[in-house]
Amino acid sequence: MNKKTVLFFTGSRADYSLLKPLIKRFSNDKSLNTKIVAGGHHFSKLFGYTYKEIIRDKIKLNYKSKVKITNTKNSELIQFLGNSLKNYSKLIMKAKPDIVVLLGDRYEVFCFCVVSFFSNIPIVHIHGGELTLGAFDDGLRHSITKLSDFHFVSHPVYARRVIQLGENPKRVFNVGALGVENTIKTKLIKKNELFKIYKIPYNRKLALVTFHPSTKNNKEYANQINKLLYSFSKVKDFFYIFTSSNADPYGKYFIEKINNFVEKNNNSKIFKSMGYKVYLSFMKYVDLVIGNSSSGIIEAPALKTQILNIGNRQEGREFSKSITSCDCQSNKIINILNKILYNKNRIIYQNIYYKKNTSKNIFFGIKNIFKKNYTLKKFYDVKY
Repeated sequence: MNKKTVLFFTGSRADYSLLKPLIKRFSNDKSLNTKIVAGGHHFSKLFGYTYKEIIRDKIKLNYKSKVKITNTKNSELIQFLGNSLKNYSKLIMKAKPDIVVLLGDRYEVFCFCVVSFFSNIPIVHIHGGELTLGAFDDGLRHSITKLSDFHFVSHPVYARRVIQLGENPKRVFNVGALGVENTIKTKLIKKNELFKIYKIPYNRKLALVTFHPSTKNNKEYANQINKLLYSFSKVKDFFYIFTSSNADPYGKYFIEKINNFVEKNNNSKIFKSMGYKVYLSFMKYVDLVIGNSSSGIIEAPALKTQILNIGNRQEGREFSKSITSCDCQSNKIINILNKILYNKNRIIYQNIYYKKNTSKNIFFGIKNIFKKNYTLKKFYDVKY
């Protein structure tokens, strides 16, 4: 009996960190042939050559798509997508997968999804049905949903939304978020060791900052990062630990502005790429997580860390009640930062994205796809 080939695609540090335990689970199953494709900004110097993390994890990287990516403008992003389509089509022909597994809503993932769809390969999509009104990821995510055949979502609201898009409920599975399971299971670095290695002060209030451009409003991109950094310059009682912005249009501009801030302010540090374990460890030990990253919405509450979500990039997601949100306005950010500095009230943390055995349920869910004789999917009309 021929082994079924399961092909995972990863285009960034973010989706790889979430997929890693699932990839390892599949790789350990000798009844399956598991292959990995890495593309996107894994091979970008600007973002820290994150493909090396895959190699360090001793995961076999079967295929590499080294398309140059700068993404300082939308036009450069479009060129990247065109070049990636050519590369991915060649890789799909070599890999000959029986099924493709994709996670999230990034343009790299969408690009691989398009190639898989036109190659008549069934697609599994993880994390569909979500909303992020401040990013064009929103449109990409829903497009991936419509091109995909099976859906593993992280919340009942998202399951309902995928069905609303015309997907059959029998192909939609609410399994919780891989990020929450990974966060709970990851053995974190001890605080003393972490702070010593990365030269973080012990006697300061600490804030972990991950801030990306809101790509639905490119005209405001400069104002976004300038207002945030101005706020930090006025609240000096925090030590700010920055991670780099992702490879969105104007992400490079954000990184340059943060680097300039760090050079002028000794109560701050920036890291190109921490790696998932280091990132979660910092998230556990800091006093506050600041920014507009999904990790602040999904993973941080699992570590019982306070979150300040800024702007509309994550607007539309289901939020835990422990998350504080505000507009990207300096006076509002400064006001909230000062309140958090001196607030002694106990916060009750929720974990709305947790479900038991998330990766296990996805694993067996995909294996069951091979066992069942699924017909071509049809549009599912919701009855009102």
